[in-house]
Order: sequence, then structure tokens, then C-alpha cells
Amino acid sequence: MPTAPSLRHALLDDTAAALGRDYLQQLVNSLARHSGAQLVFISQQLPLPVRHVAVMVASSHRHPGRYALAGTPCEQVISRQQAIVHSSGVNRHFAAEQDTAWQSFAGWPLLDKHGHCMGHLALFDERANLLPDTLLQDIAPFVTRAAAELQRLEHERISSSRASWDALHSHFLRQYIQGQPLPTLLGDVVGHIEQALPGWLCSILQVDDTQCLRPLVGPSLPQAYTALIDGLAIGPMVGSCGAAAWHRKRLVAEDLQQHPNWAPYREQARQFALGSCWSEPIIDSKGKVHGTFAVYHHAPSAPTLEAITVIEDTARLLAVLMENDANRQALDSRTQWYQAILQNAADALSIIDMEGCLLEASDSLCKLLGYSQAELRQLRLWDLVAHRSEAELREQLQYTSEQGETFDSYNRTKDGDIIEVEVCVRRLMLDGQPVIWGSARDISLRKQQERQLREQATIDSLTGLYNRPTLLGQLDALLASPSRPGLALLMLDLDHFKQVNDSYGHACGDATLAHIASQLRQLLGPQDCAGRLGGEEFCILLPGTTPQAAQRYSQRLLDTIAQQPLQFTGQTIALTASIGLALLEPGDDSRSLLARADMALYQAKHQGRNRMVMLPP
Repeated sequence: MPTAPSLRHALLDDTAAALGRDYLQQLVNSLARHSGAQLVFISQQLPLPVRHVAVMVASSHRHPGRYALAGTPCEQVISRQQAIVHSSGVNRHFAAEQDTAWQSFAGWPLLDKHGHCMGHLALFDERANLLPDTLLQDIAPFVTRAAAELQRLEHERISSSRASWDALHSHFLRQYIQGQPLPTLLGDVVGHIEQALPGWLCSILQVDDTQCLRPLVGPSLPQAYTALIDGLAIGPMVGSCGAAAWHRKRLVAEDLQQHPNWAPYREQARQFALGSCWSEPIIDSKGKVHGTFAVYHHAPSAPTLEAITVIEDTARLLAVLMENDANRQALDSRTQWYQAILQNAADALSIIDMEGCLLEASDSLCKLLGYSQAELRQLRLWDLVAHRSEAELREQLQYTSEQGETFDSYNRTKDGDIIEVEVCVRRLMLDGQPVIWGSARDISLRKQQERQLREQATIDSLTGLYNRPTLLGQLDALLASPSRPGLALLMLDLDHFKQVNDSYGHACGDATLAHIASQLRQLLGPQDCAGRLGGEEFCILLPGTTPQAAQRYSQRLLDTIAQQPLQFTGQTIALTASIGLALLEPGDDSRSLLARADMALYQAKHQGRNRMVMLPP
């Protein structure tokens, strides 16, 4: 094996120009070549109940792929989070069926910035007494770099996944606004999740008026099992879904044969080969429990943090869809009831002559507009209809047919308020004279709900800023502008946000994000926009700016965050942030601009946080 300095220099020469996965591959290849080791690989931990790792990159095809850690020297490295060398006898640590001849081993844990172990770098050789005592410290700087690259790859994967989920949720909200039936949407939601996450068996249950569970969607679950759930009353110890609905909080049963809530149902779980069930209640904005969203696995399984995020986000989406569908059904039912009243009691009815005079008006129309019967008879149609001229309304009166038509309109009340109404009109002959029969109903609530749904598809509900898909759409629109004005893009990330969550709770974390969003809005110019990309990361777009103005803005934003701490439940919580600044350059697209800003943000964090870094062009 080369001397320590020559080995370090060789590794540095081979890996200096590489990034990301390329760096990891170059490192294992170079370490194997220069050390003479027969196998070098980098692993990543897998989120399973029994601890496994998967080989990400290796110097040879002779690697174990995915394997259990128990009893291996790799387990020592990861569990102790310490670098380890074994000069001989490593084969004794492996099970007989693994049939290994390894004698020498060296392993280094790959730790993230919070000290959590993500995987490890391992070196194996069939020769004993091969490895020098100084090997662990010789490779330490390269291990630190490998951990940073591994963490960046994981961050990029999670960000990409988060963006995909955000786009998917926005898609379903748009589908609902456009009239897609709720049962079809629920099936599509589950189908997309099961396709994206193989092994997930998803179920949506409704809690009916008698507080019993009613299956809505569960395409991958046996029908016989679904039939057993139908009509089951919710309760504090009723499986996962019954208990989640009862307690109004998530219930995770990692092993159905061991969890106390599943004691009465263990035989059914065994019969249908179900090993775990994670259930999230679907709770709307008014606190009503509509049902549960559950994820089953065939084997005992524990959810990762990323899996919990998917479950929570899906339950929030389902709550929006189910709440608005319930409101829509209530409105439709009320509409049918009103129509019956109108037909029999002339409710919200008016008779108008061809000059726009109101000849008759029902009491409900008086109530809707705030006028008395006598006052309405003194008015013309154009006194009551907003946003349309007298000439337009006269023309419509002339062309109204006997078959009738229905349309949305705006009425002006006596108080000057504008209300949205659905109007039905038809030409009639009364006493030999043509008149217009009309009925109207207030649809302001329905229109408001539709506007709220459209907003939910574009706005991050926690901060009130643009969500990731919408902000990236704004960026693409700016870049597509023929003039392509000067543009600055800021990536802002809160410093030590995890400590806020750990020390004060997630409610404080949410309040922190809302606090930062409020400060962002106060500093935005009329042409600027900001959005939340996910987690504690924000993005600000400053079109038509100069480098100097962008830097001043960044510093002003950092000063504001540092000088205006969060006040939360009587406590003052100091906050700082780091900013990566990128300026639009010729040939830039959204990906390259975001990548430069992200790299600048990475340097700002690396240089000590609470600062702005702008990369040179």
C-alpha cells in the first residue's frame, strides 16, 4: 500500500473534479486501485424494521448488494459511528451462508450535519495484515467529503420528491374544480401513491353519521378484508383506522401481530398477509373527521420521516376534497329544495316587462336584495344588475327565448354590495304582452369555495406564499419573456431550524415559517415574488434589479430576520438565515439559475451561516 501522503495525493488527484454520485464512484475506484483492496464500496441505510444497507457505488461487482447489518463489522461502524480497522479474521463475523474469505476490513461512518449516520465507506480484502494503522485518519478528509455528497444527493432526491407531490396535489385540486367526481379522484390519488411507492397498500375509509367505518377506496386490499371493515364502529382500541378516527391523531401499528389494538383482529391480519398499518385521520378545516387514510404493508414496517410527510400531505389533500364535496352536496340538496319552493311558492321570483320594470317580485327576492316590494317596483333591471350596461340588458330582454336559459350574473343590493347569482330566465306571454320570468339564487358561497380551491392549488397553506410549482412557474415565465430583464434569484434557508423544532415543538416550527414569510412579504417590491420550496427553504425572485440592489436587498432581509425575533408563547426565539444569490446570465434556464443559487447557499452555510453569498459569474 502507498505511504499516507502519496495515498492522499492520489485520491485527491482522482476525485478533485468530481461531484455527487460521480465523486462517490471515483473515490471507491481510486481507493481500491491505490490501496490494492479487492472491494471498496459506499452503502446507504434502508428504512426497514430490520436494519439493512444497500450498496450505492462499488469498485467491483463482487459486492453484496443489499444486506442485513446484524453481526457484520459494518454494523459496528454504523452503530458506534466510529471508523474501525480489522487486520485479520473478518470472515468470522459473517454468517456461514455468506461464504466469504475476507480477512481485512476498514470502515468509516458517513455522518450528516446533525450527526446521524447515513451509511458507510467499507474496504475489504482477502489478505490479512494488509492495512496500516494510519489508514483511518488518512482517509478521514475524503470520508467527510463523501458524507457531504451523500447528504446532498439525498436532499436533492427529497426536494424532487416534494416537488412531485406538490404538483400532484395541485393537479387533483384542479381536477376537482373542473368537475371530476370525488370517487374518481380518490381512486386516482390512491393509484398514484401506490405506483410511486411500491409495496404501499392504500385505503381510504369514511366515517359515516353513525360513527362507523365505510370503505371508499382500497384497490390493493383483498375484497374479503375490506368487507370485514365495512360498518365497524370506531373506538379507542379499534385497529389502526378506528382508533385514529376516535383519537383524531395518527396511529402507527408497525407489527399487527404485536400491537394491542390489533389483538382481536390478528387472525384476520395473518389470513390476509398484512404485517403493518399506519393510519392518518382526515380532518377538515372545521375539525370534522371525514375518515382515515391508511397504508398497509405485507411485512411489519415502520414509517420513515419522508413516509409520514406523504401520509400527512395526502390526508390534508383528502380533507380539502371531502370537505368541499360535502359542502357542494349540501348546496345541491338545498338548491333542489329551493327549486321545489320556487315552483310552488314563487320564491325568489320576478316578472319583468320588456322595458326592464319589475312587475312582480317574491318575498325571497326582496330579502336577497334588501328592498321592499314597493321599492323594487320603482326600479329597473339595470338598477339591480352590476357590471352590465342598460343597452346590453335591453338587448338580452329582446333575445330571451321561450325555452329559457341559465347563466351566472352579479346583482347589486340596496346596501351597494355585489352578490353572485345564478339566474334562470324565460319569455312568457301575460295578458297578450311578452314578459320575462326570472328566478335567482345566491351562489356567492359556491363561488367563494371555488376561488379558495384555486388558491389552494397555488398557495402554500402554512406561509401564504406561492407553493413550489407556482413559484417555479413564475420563474419560467420571467425567463420566457422576450426582453429577459435583469433577474436575481435568492435561495433562503433558516439556520438551525431543526433545533427550533426539537426545542420548542413543531407548532413553534410552523410559527417560525409563518413569521419568516411575513417578513418576506413586507420587503417585497410590486414586481417581486416569493415562495416556499419546502421545509425551511424559501425562494425570492427580484426581476428588473441590479447586482448591487439584489445584494442590498439580501442584507436587509438578513438584518430584518436577525433583528426581529419570533415571539412564541411568551418566549423570544432568535432566528438567522443564510442566502444564496444568483444573477441571471446569458444562456441561463431555470435549472442552472437554481443550481447556482443552491451552491451559493451551500457556501453561505459552510462559511458560518447568517450571511449572503453570491457566486462570481
